[in-house]
Amino acid sequence: MSRRARRVATVAAAALLAAVPLTGCGAEDDRGAAPEGTPAAEAPAAGATDPATVDTEQADHGLSGTDLAWLQLMAPMNDRTMLLLELVEEEGADASLGAFAAELAQTHPEETARLRSILDDAGVPDTNPHEGHAMTGMVTDDQLAEIAGASDVDAAAWEALHEHLAQAAMISGSAAENGSDEATTALAAELAETREGQLAELEALDG
Repeated sequence: MSRRARRVATVAAAALLAAVPLTGCGAEDDRGAAPEGTPAAEAPAAGATDPATVDTEQADHGLSGTDLAWLQLMAPMNDRTMLLLELVEEEGADASLGAFAAELAQTHPEETARLRSILDDAGVPDTNPHEGHAMTGMVTDDQLAEIAGASDVDAAAWEALHEHLAQAAMISGSAAENGSDEATTALAAELAETREGQLAELEALDG
């Protein structure tokens, strides 16, 4: 995925989380119709909850569309990042970056368990409606292969980690401000602060 395409995806994710439920490919306006020029959304995977069908008010499960979108995006983002962290620990040469990755490898699963606990308590299936979509901050198999084959694994991994942390901080901040469920917005605010701190720590390593 090109840098320009990733920048476009970043802006889109932030705008959608800030205003309406996040979807894989588009959003509806207040009248329930897609805004002019918005591509039609792809059908969600079997069993997936499509945030485009959830009103901005809380549905039966108690989560708003923004709450649901953030939870269902952050959990797989964390899952995929674990693969990157493992690669850094196994293939990287920078001891400081490796130690940083090891720290994240401890906290990411704990965060993911809390994210999925909220979904479970709300009775929402543990699905990934974003699977197969090109999402900024979501580590892909192609990225992992490129990083593993890079002449400087540490530098390539640093870039991918930076993208992940920056994106997670941004969408978590948006979810904290625009979500409705108390548990979800509290966790979103916590993770936004956590990711900002981790981002600063990673950037210090680059110095």
